[in-house]
Amino acid sequence: MSFQNKLKGCIVGYAIGDALGRGTEFMTEREVSRRYPEGLHDYSAIIRDAHRSRWRRGDYTHTTQIVMELIDSIIETRGIDYHDYARRLQKWFGRQEPSDFDTHMRHVLQHPDFPTDPHETCRTVYELQGFYEAPNEALGRAMIIGLWPGEDTERLALENCRLTHWDSRCQTCCVIAATVSHELLWHHRMADYDHLIGIADRLDPEVTQYIETAYKGSIDDFRLDDEETCWFVRKNLGVALWSLWHSKDAAEAMYDVISRGGDADSNASLTMGLMGLKYGENHFPPHLVEHLLRHSQVEATALRLGEVLLAASDLRDTDEKDF
Repeated sequence: MSFQNKLKGCIVGYAIGDALGRGTEFMTEREVSRRYPEGLHDYSAIIRDAHRSRWRRGDYTHTTQIVMELIDSIIETRGIDYHDYARRLQKWFGRQEPSDFDTHMRHVLQHPDFPTDPHETCRTVYELQGFYEAPNEALGRAMIIGLWPGEDTERLALENCRLTHWDSRCQTCCVIAATVSHELLWHHRMADYDHLIGIADRLDPEVTQYIETAYKGSIDDFRLDDEETCWFVRKNLGVALWSLWHSKDAAEAMYDVISRGGDADSNASLTMGLMGLKYGENHFPPHLVEHLLRHSQVEATALRLGEVLLAASDLRDTDEKDF
């Protein structure tokens, strides 16, 4: 499997999971079963209620857009420049004003100091709010950060998470997601379970049980449709890891995740992004690839990112076929 096929699998897969997962977002598992008695396997079947009618069928949401902004920043700066990404993110937020962003993200991205000092802005907003939540918006970015070559994955993942999420549970999950994507792309293997447990134990033990559940438990154990916890960063990471460890088919894993409802687009996008790194874009059902709106744009972005990553790596002179 070529290097570029892995990257297309990662980024196109992430967008597919977002676009299809929106069809069951915020539903309970029982409601999903009632509205999609045969399961949700195609964009054309997505119901058009008040929430879902804001997007065209087959289009992705802000979940993917904020990841694409990061990729564009990496391509244009040929590196990881957090000030450049912060400027892009604030500008994008001003244009889009996504209605389903949580209060914390809104306060961070609207803060006038965010482009010049994003980490301090995030920390200040987090501490001033006085309530500590650990949502999952930074996980997709962590997956992308893990694609950067070299041995500095943990530091880069922490710095990227701290642009918008200061909670240690978010930071820990981002380091784990980045570690997994790095291992899949550059070393062609799933990250070692004991290594991931060690990261969680060291950075925030509250994450540890979710890694254990992903490895030893059932997808049902995550209770993905629980209204009070469906947005937990630990659940989003856990169900994606569960899919990597227990499923050999990316689409089937995604369909299973989507059928559970909850924060389905976030869960399905990370699942498909990481499964895409493992199996490549060629492993996806053709109709989900072909009917993804803006597919050619997403795929072209993945190819350009691949060029930058290879140029930055010690393997830049290696024939791509060696991957």
